[in-house]
Amino acid sequence: MGESAYIVAERLHEKCDERAVDYWARAVAWTAEAMREGEQCSYQSTYKLYVLGHRESFADRAAQIHNSAMIRILSQGQAYGRLDPSSHLQINGANQTVRIPVIHHGFAWQRSDFQQLLVFEPPPGAPGNVCGRGVPLVVLSAFKARTQSGRLTCDGSEIEDLAPSQCESFIDSQTPFAATALMEIPVAIFLDETCERDEGPDVIDVGSVTLVNPLVIDPGTNGGLDEGPAIAQSPAMPLDYARQSSRYNPLRAFLSGDNGIDQPRLRFLEPYSPDKIPLLLVHGLLSDPAVYLQIGEAVHADPLLRQRYQIWLFRYPTGDNVLNSAASLRRQLAAAYACAQGCDCPSRSAETLHLEAGNSPAHRAVIVGHSMGGLLSKLQVTDSGDRLWRSVANVPFEQLQGSPKLLKQLHESFFFRASPNIGRVVYIATPHRGSQWASRCIGRLGSTLAGIWGQERDDYEIIVRDNPGVFSGQYSDSFPSSVEMLRPNSHLLETLAATPSTPSSVINSIIGKSCWWPRSGWSDTVVPVSSAYRANAESTTLVDATHTAILQSHAAQQTLLEILRVHLSTLSETATPPALEDDFSELDLHPALLEI
Repeated sequence: MGESAYIVAERLHEKCDERAVDYWARAVAWTAEAMREGEQCSYQSTYKLYVLGHRESFADRAAQIHNSAMIRILSQGQAYGRLDPSSHLQINGANQTVRIPVIHHGFAWQRSDFQQLLVFEPPPGAPGNVCGRGVPLVVLSAFKARTQSGRLTCDGSEIEDLAPSQCESFIDSQTPFAATALMEIPVAIFLDETCERDEGPDVIDVGSVTLVNPLVIDPGTNGGLDEGPAIAQSPAMPLDYARQSSRYNPLRAFLSGDNGIDQPRLRFLEPYSPDKIPLLLVHGLLSDPAVYLQIGEAVHADPLLRQRYQIWLFRYPTGDNVLNSAASLRRQLAAAYACAQGCDCPSRSAETLHLEAGNSPAHRAVIVGHSMGGLLSKLQVTDSGDRLWRSVANVPFEQLQGSPKLLKQLHESFFFRASPNIGRVVYIATPHRGSQWASRCIGRLGSTLAGIWGQERDDYEIIVRDNPGVFSGQYSDSFPSSVEMLRPNSHLLETLAATPSTPSSVINSIIGKSCWWPRSGWSDTVVPVSSAYRANAESTTLVDATHTAILQSHAAQQTLLEILRVHLSTLSETATPPALEDDFSELDLHPALLEI
């Protein structure tokens, strides 16, 4: 009966007839009984089910039809106006209209955020994939679903463009999230004798569609929802979808500085949870947050880490001056913590918010910075004093002439305090003492092109014109780009390298060591080990990886995951720092570097 119902549903769907949903529901109900006859490990794709471990049986065939019918309802139910992921699934039974409630389990997202469901095959081999019952989904929140797709007809065409709803400022409208759908549709609603309408309501509530957050369920279990088999999981699907859907162009952003898309922005991958530690990921030069895709997948695949960490991302125009980008991150990070504590104060300064932010170690973020992103991260855990200013100017800041607006912007870039909201920094291939590539032809070309249309550079040239002879070195005639700051002879970079981090933030380093250069020694092809090394790091790990591939390195990823576990144990005062994984005696580091 289930297979017959499915065939009828497919024929109705070809005609764009909404009754197809009713017959897919019949297929789900009728096949559920047959599936209970045997336990099997099944892995579903968009239109078919692979049954592992034995030959196809009657129960196996029922499982194929069951999952295919579920997928059809989840992917087409909204187009037919039958499925509201925030509320219910409407089915026409034998004699009555049945409203099957949609239940949301384990999500920080609000019910109203469940606006569109996407069903596609989970990426094969992705970390965290777990065989089990149910259909892994990508859910689009209200704002994204409305701005991207409007209201859909059964053939996928749009009939209207709905206005976006307001959402939290740090939740990106482009952020999808994971769910696994379970469906329980009783056979009884399709039987005439059980659906008498005598004095009964026209609409009844029965059965359930349960959307489960796979990140809160231990792999291979049912999460305590019921007595059924383990629930399928594919936590990597939303990140994979986000990468495929991205319109961001790092090269264009680097050349233009401001392309209308790449504004400095701090974003959460899920609504803020006070029970989770922020894991803030900062990308490097000519890059974007997508480089952390595999690391994000690894965190979400780990049963412990995914329940204790929430991922935050910071994206910025990498051609702009590093100090400006760091100031933007500082302001947004302070505002994020203030908002998380219920303080809606967007007009207040980062310095004021910094004093009001929470200082509980359990809530302090772990910030991970790759390449130039490590320098931005260093600037979050440093008290500047007047060190950075004295490295580029020969008069006190108070003597500077210029408009109040420009002077305020310049002051925020050079004078700041360490954020109390960061408990640990992990540097990955960070050029603390610069890179020779920034001084070579390709670096000089990049420096010439980077940010040549930026407003910040124009504003700075006004300051230089109004204060002749005040600035020195790279700052003497123009606002230096990010590439210029990475040159080994940059006085500003040397000063930053010599400036200590706040004692309240623990430091870890992951350094690439893939080749030997005659002048700089061991290197990841871009950043020498001697430039990335920090003597005050709790642990330093060398991995055989190039600069661009280190985030995809299994060794680097496992090292980072172990650091995150150690950080959790420090909160319970039981931590043992990870051991140094390489012998630095062979690297012939200069004695002065050991004091950095």
